[in-house]
Amino acid sequence: MKEATLLIVGMLLSSSIMAVGVTMEERCSTESLCMTFQQPYFLDNGEYVHVEMDGAPACVYDAGKPVLPLYTTTIELPFGSTIHTVTFFSGTPHMLPLSKKITPAPYPFRREAADHDVLARDESIYTSEACYPAEWYAYSTGGGLNTQGEHVTFFTLRVFPARYNPAEDSLLYIDSCEVTITYDQPSKPLIPTTSIFDLVIITPTQFTRPLQRLAAHKNEFGVHTTIVTLTDIYRQYPGADRPEQIKYFISDAIQNWGTKYILLVGGMKSHLAGKPRDDINEGTRDWYLPVRYSNLQDIGILFDPGFISDLYYADVFTSQGLFCSWDSNGDGVFGGWSNPSRYPHLDEFTDEIDFYPDVYLGRLPCRNIVEVSQMVTKIITYEKNPADPSWFQTIVVVGGDPYDDQGTDYNEGELIGEKVLSYMPGFSPQRLYASFRDSSPLETPLTTNIVREMNEGCGFVFFDGHASPAWWNTCWPSEFEELIEDGGLSIYDFPLIHNTNRLPICIVGGCHCSQCNVTVLRTMTDPRNVRSMWSYGLPIPECWSWALTVKPRTGAIATIGSTGLGYEAGGEVGDLDGDMVNEPDCVEALGGYLQTQFFKAYGVNGMKTLGDAWGAAITKYLDIYPGMDNRSDAKTIEQWVLFGDPSLRIGGYSSS
Repeated sequence: MKEATLLIVGMLLSSSIMAVGVTMEERCSTESLCMTFQQPYFLDNGEYVHVEMDGAPACVYDAGKPVLPLYTTTIELPFGSTIHTVTFFSGTPHMLPLSKKITPAPYPFRREAADHDVLARDESIYTSEACYPAEWYAYSTGGGLNTQGEHVTFFTLRVFPARYNPAEDSLLYIDSCEVTITYDQPSKPLIPTTSIFDLVIITPTQFTRPLQRLAAHKNEFGVHTTIVTLTDIYRQYPGADRPEQIKYFISDAIQNWGTKYILLVGGMKSHLAGKPRDDINEGTRDWYLPVRYSNLQDIGILFDPGFISDLYYADVFTSQGLFCSWDSNGDGVFGGWSNPSRYPHLDEFTDEIDFYPDVYLGRLPCRNIVEVSQMVTKIITYEKNPADPSWFQTIVVVGGDPYDDQGTDYNEGELIGEKVLSYMPGFSPQRLYASFRDSSPLETPLTTNIVREMNEGCGFVFFDGHASPAWWNTCWPSEFEELIEDGGLSIYDFPLIHNTNRLPICIVGGCHCSQCNVTVLRTMTDPRNVRSMWSYGLPIPECWSWALTVKPRTGAIATIGSTGLGYEAGGEVGDLDGDMVNEPDCVEALGGYLQTQFFKAYGVNGMKTLGDAWGAAITKYLDIYPGMDNRSDAKTIEQWVLFGDPSLRIGGYSSS
């Protein structure tokens, strides 16, 4: 096995690590977009006015800043295209006086923090003499996989047809515009259109034997698979550190093999003890397979001093087809985005990141060969036969009222759950909602109810609320001071789950559920969260998401959740995503929007492979919220990791 792997890696290396982005003959092309807008109209909501505008259904949504009409669209260009010029033409702007200030966007709820006023406004904008936004338009680009699994360059245009002048309390607006994009495209495709290996499993040598069973199974079902060891990667690929060496190999696999799926196998080396990170950028020494830490810093008193981001390994190329290092400024800090209260020269510490997945990637953070064998058996058993509709066609949604959203009083977790269900036609819903406390106590987020429904079997389970690496829970309506007594689900409840081979895909909204760097001693000795274990002295051998997934024959087949503090939108300030349906902001932005897009990818758009749905959710999120525009959006997608096989056939393979 080792000799074959060496030959494969050697073949890749000889074909050039940096084949993408090489100089070649290019072709010039043009795209034009025309837009028309109606005169803005105002809705008085008491202290402020809300601005709406036909033709611009979305919203400029940045915490503390005015909410204004937005037109946004994303077009796909050939992968590797370089934007040459973007020309904007509009008619003469018109002016309307305002009687009140424009509604500010609320600050997001950070799931375990309430250290700021969510309704505060940014006075640097509201007292400024300059117009907001500063220009009539902006654009961003990215390179990644589209809904057909093809590599493209995404061009996202954002037009701001109404701009606010706070000093004069007036609104400038345009009624039409035309945007012309001139770009150069490569003369030939940069990525092969046919695949040699659909799935590449990256693993330490210790785990290769059980993974050979998985590779054989995948090949049997037409998913061409190979195994590559870390030893071979480290021997033949350069990089600033071990994670970058792995990423260079993934880049080569995409370019030369047309690889679509990457499965990383390996977590920390012990349940008992270990150092989560070697330095600010990586965890390698005490890990079987290294993790990359993003250095995006939260605003506020409570923050993550770096968090694990497997998106780093999936976001391989820029829009021009160049290697995306996540250290664009070369300061040796990966994913840097500093907190201005600690670092006033913000831009100097911010790395330009592409964010779009170029490969669908999942991780099995196994800590020993037993866990590897357990997961291989679960995946093979799940896929070999189609799931019985009697249990698979059930979806369990669990939620409550996690935040005190002043002014709207929404039960955010339940609203997000209802949006999930709207994307899953044909599935029988089982709702466990806090609002059923009096009317139906057996259908509330109590631990006994959650365990009962999971033991019945279901194809999907969705949680939205508060969490830590050890537990998930929520609040009764309007009772925000305490979590539900005897509610939620913790790792200590997992032995009660007996859903043998009736395994759901789990999507969980909550902080640190997927923080897979915990160990028993590290968590027990951090009662005050000095080491950012978020355990407060509770012993945790495995994080919640992985503990649920790695259970032998029971639990979940895969779990997607956050490695850090989660973000959720509160209140209602407009149709944020511009889909012509105005819904509560918790389902149109931040974590609630990202989570529901996974279900839309599967239930509406028909994506039957786990990694495809994960990637489609991130790509759709970036279409509406470009990652470099807002640190909350960037963190929301960076920390959203998949614990499972990205090539997993959801519901198993058909027997026909």
